Amino acid sequence: MDRTKLLTITVLGLLIINIGTLSFLFFSSRSNHGGGHGPNHVMMEGPKKIISERLNFDAHQQELFEKIVLEHKEQMHTLSTKARHLHDELFGLLKSENFNANLKDSLLNEISVNQKNLDNLNFDHFQKIKSICKPQQLSAYNELIEELGHLFKREGPPNGGRHD
Repeated sequence: MDRTKLLTITVLGLLIINIGTLSFLFFSSRSNHGGGHGPNHVMMEGPKKIISERLNFDAHQQELFEKIVLEHKEQMHTLSTKARHLHDELFGLLKSENFNANLKDSLLNEISVNQKNLDNLNFDHFQKIKSICKPQQLSAYNELIEELGHLFKREGPPNGGRHD
């Protein structure tokens, strides 16, 4: 076999492999966005949409749900901001040669209280959602509650994606 023929076959083979790889990447990324139940599914659709669809809210329920979500989002932002500041302050103590152990304990207690408030806020949020459900929606609500840990699990680093 001469060099030109071998080179042509090699180039065509590489071209086919590249087209196959690009096709695979294109179609697999589209299927991840299209409503599958992979780990990024919730991040793509958002918890609000999933809850609304699963519970099949009517227009009035959807309006109430929007208000509940907005209130929850505002309160979560406040508590999450406080958590970041407390953690920054706690780990800032490591820069000091002689840090105050009492301050460390105080910050750890504040972090614990803030985390309790976050968990309580989330619990109350789902109680409010339950309160707008009709009796025929409660079985779907209960199924949703069973899946909460898996559906809304945060992926990635707990510090919001920073890799310090």
